[in-house]
This record gives sequence, structure tokens and C-alpha cells, in this order.
Amino acid sequence: MSVWLKVPVLCGTLILSSLAHSKMIYPCSGQPGSYKINPDNSVGGFVSENAVVDPSVIVTPDASVCDRATVLEGAIVTDRATVGGRSTIRGNVVISGKASVFGEAYLINPIGEQMLVMDEAKIYGHGFLQGGVVVSGTSEVFGWAKVIGFAQALGSTKICGNAIVDGFQVLTDDQTKCVQK
Repeated sequence: MSVWLKVPVLCGTLILSSLAHSKMIYPCSGQPGSYKINPDNSVGGFVSENAVVDPSVIVTPDASVCDRATVLEGAIVTDRATVGGRSTIRGNVVISGKASVFGEAYLINPIGEQMLVMDEAKIYGHGFLQGGVVVSGTSEVFGWAKVIGFAQALGSTKICGNAIVDGFQVLTDDQTKCVQK
């Protein structure tokens, strides 16, 4: 009788273990890669083997750099943010929250105020950000749009097409700036 009691318990354990394994989330959709060692020697987030991340970059444990993305010159990818596609992040840039940068987006901020892409913001297509820009909320910058200087896209702003938002412009909730040639 003890044999019959052990078998169902053993099978139950295997089934539970199998269910737990099937619900695991794989970074970068299962791409091969490894977890980054940050400049302070802490174990950071996942970096795809095809991505380029220089040693000065910080990728926190829940963040990821996927595909063929490039992150350089002290940029920070934190929280649950994702950088992917063939995008490039350079300099004093922080990608945080659940923000995502992908496609062939290019974000550069070599000096000055920190660039922030945060919350659930998305930068994609050929979106271009330069300077102390802030993109937050569920805002999106895409197409060939440019956000430069100290401009801000807040709330649920959409900047697209060939639009340029520059200087100290601030776009807020539900504003869209999309310019087509």
C-alpha cells in the first residue's frame, strides 16, 4: 500500500514542477545570451548574444537588451525596460519602467541633462532622441520623428512621421504631432 501512496505524490510533484517550468518567462523571447555583470560587479539583466553592451552600461536584473541593439557610454537600462531591434542608446540616457526602445531608434545624449524614457513609453521605427529629452507615460515616438533639446512628450503623446519637437516644447496627454512629407 505504501508504494501506491508514494507514486501519486511523486507524480503530483512532477506535474507541479512541469507546470511551474511552463510558466517561466524567458528574456528576449528565448534568444541566446547571458546576464550582464555591471560596473559595480553586480549581476545585471539579460543581454542577447547579438547585442552590444559596453562595460560602462548598467542593465538592472529585470531589464533586457535584445536582438542586435547597441547600448554604450554609461547608459542605464533599468526596471523592466527593454531595448531591442537594431536600436542604439548612447550616453547619459536612462530607459526605465516598462519602456521599450526598438526598431532602428537612435537615442544619444553625450553631455548635459539626463535623457529619460520611462513608464510605458515606446521609441521605435527610426525615432530619434537627442539631449535632455523626457518621454513618459504611454507616449510614443516613431516613424522618422525627432525629439531634441529639452523637449518633453508626456502622458499619451504620439510624435510620428517626420515631426520634430525641439527646444523646450512640451506635448501632453492625447496630443499628436505627425508630419508627413
